[in-house]
Amino acid sequence: MGAGVAEVWRAVRPDGRYQRLLWWCGTALLASGAAHGVVAVIDFAPWWGPVSWRKPVLFGISFGLLVWSVVWLLRRLPARWWTRVPAGLVVFSSVAEVALITAQRWRGTASHFNQVTPADSAVWSVIGTLILPLVLGLVLLLIAVAVRFDGPAPSRIAALTGLAGVLVAGAVGQRMAAVGERVFEETGHVPYEVVFGPAGSAKLAHAVGLHGLQLLLLLAVLAEAGRLGARAAATVTATAAVGYTAVYTAITVTAWTGRAPHRPTAAMAALLVAGVLLLAGAGWVAVSRWWPGRGTGSIRAPRQVASYGPAGRPLASRTGGLPGRRLDPPPAPAEDHEA
Repeated sequence: MGAGVAEVWRAVRPDGRYQRLLWWCGTALLASGAAHGVVAVIDFAPWWGPVSWRKPVLFGISFGLLVWSVVWLLRRLPARWWTRVPAGLVVFSSVAEVALITAQRWRGTASHFNQVTPADSAVWSVIGTLILPLVLGLVLLLIAVAVRFDGPAPSRIAALTGLAGVLVAGAVGQRMAAVGERVFEETGHVPYEVVFGPAGSAKLAHAVGLHGLQLLLLLAVLAEAGRLGARAAATVTATAAVGYTAVYTAITVTAWTGRAPHRPTAAMAALLVAGVLLLAGAGWVAVSRWWPGRGTGSIRAPRQVASYGPAGRPLASRTGGLPGRRLDPPPAPAEDHEA
């Protein structure tokens, strides 16, 4: 198990000072999310609502994973300014947004849609403005992956599909912002939860789009590091990409039309089930062929040694021979013939 984890780490670890800097930024975001999770447990404050520890926790973890994914992409892109600048835009926007959201929670006020005071309004305006460089960086990275990606087919498929999903999640987030601002203008209060229509789960559609990139990249790494051939690994990753696209489409369309997640239309329910099955099947194949010690693997079976009697017949096998393997007896000694 340790050897397999080390193999995956070699595929995703940062390479060079710039990548290490971005990787540590992502690590700091993940550490912030974990630390605020501890604060949430100690504080016993409500988990849901516009003012809760849930936002520093979830935003820290989500953006931290996104930054790690960007570092993984940089390993397979040319080390040029036109790849480093978009990556820097994504990381800067992520760190700044999480910092503002966290600061607002420590102030005891809502971070999103909040325009009660001039200070709150300024923070919300900056958060909304940070989406522009974030989206620009993601679009440029998507173009770079499509044009100059230096990696095997599974990684390329995962990167293109995952980045497209993140951009769709950005469109969902933009609509969430519009709905939240409209509610604030009508009521003068920050909405408890943003929904599309009567019951569309905007948060679910937004989250699934953000984290498809990590899921597909992990499956691609496992497929490449395992015992699958190049064509089989690409097929497994493409199957997972199709499954993820089907799941995300069903969830997003259901939310966009104002339906609750557990009440999709028949067509969206069928699409969701088909996508889950494809994802589960691809994931099982990737993990089972990567898992150390299974199948042929890299662990060699011990060589069988047998003892032979006087007549050349095998008496017993020792040293853990392979079951069912037939050993040919040594050739019989030549008989002596007298002239």
